[in-house]
Amino acid sequence: MIHPPSIQQLRDQLARMAGPGRRSAAAAIPVGVAEIDSQLPGCGLLRGGIHDVVGDLPAITGFLAALLGRQKAINRLPSTPILWVTPYADLFAPGLSQLGFDHKRLIVAQARRDDDRLWAAEEGLRESGIGAVVAEVEDADLTETKRLQLAAEASSNIGFLIRRRRQTSAALTRWLIEPARSKDCRAAWQVTLERCRGAEAGGSWILRWDDASLSFRLVAALAHRPAESAAA
Repeated sequence: MIHPPSIQQLRDQLARMAGPGRRSAAAAIPVGVAEIDSQLPGCGLLRGGIHDVVGDLPAITGFLAALLGRQKAINRLPSTPILWVTPYADLFAPGLSQLGFDHKRLIVAQARRDDDRLWAAEEGLRESGIGAVVAEVEDADLTETKRLQLAAEASSNIGFLIRRRRQTSAALTRWLIEPARSKDCRAAWQVTLERCRGAEAGGSWILRWDDASLSFRLVAALAHRPAESAAA
């Protein structure tokens, strides 16, 4: 169990990480499944931007932990901290470790108010010492997501906004993550690309986590869902 720092402690941590230059990082974070990456500009989730995620919160948490943990395993994301902004008092790190996520890299920032969580996310996205930012937000309008998008663009960072509901957003993509059944009790998700700036969206896939290779395995590609408009 990890206890989060206060807002002031987070401010101090981010200040200590500040420094000249930027670590080497890939332009995109690949999922590692060709059927998905081939649909995305840059063959992955682009850095320099934010990505909306909706659906089942435990499923989203597990999927993002696996996605970010995998990048470390294939040397696509340096050993920099991951900032996770949440309204909850703790984050169950051992569970994330089972999905290849190094909990020692995790900075958890707890804030009850959306405004504080959005502030923490923006500060993290501006900081070159952060490898990625995950923020759980209940409500963020187009103006607020534009601020986050601009912060990510300025630092070539990447952010994931876990949303309670679909809203108009400046995010580059929007994903729907839901739990899926697995015969061998391994973690599995139904992953749907609902929106993608500059590319067609609408694909849906069942993915299973492979503990041995620290990678996603495609179980099934589902019927193509109609993509929503880019303004959604």
